[in-house]
Amino acid sequence: MDYTPPGRVVRVCDSRWSRFIIRDEHGLFWAGKNRWSNRPTDAVLFYSEVDAIEERNRCCLGGDKNDTFTATIVVTAHAACWTVEELVAYLQKHRKLAIAGYGGKRGMLAEILPETLKKVEP
Repeated sequence: MDYTPPGRVVRVCDSRWSRFIIRDEHGLFWAGKNRWSNRPTDAVLFYSEVDAIEERNRCCLGGDKNDTFTATIVVTAHAACWTVEELVAYLQKHRKLAIAGYGGKRGMLAEILPETLKKVEP
């Protein structure tokens, strides 16, 4: 898959002190106020991933305001192919991939439960 989205949210720092930045398809950093920069130090830091996603939607996807939703995803995995730790690592690495189809190993399928869809309120 060679598709690079027009903007993506990237976690920086470690999991205890997570911050999020926005990068575009050319590797530039969102510096705010309709400006992109090639310097990482110019990147706007977001405290929450939801805030970064909403800003990415405004600056990269052309929307003034977008809604963000959450949903439960059920992961079914062949017991002989995956451990819990491997699934966690795989889903953390590939969490923004298209949900349709199978994962990197044989015997893993992720399904969204539409009835669990909820709007994230600001």
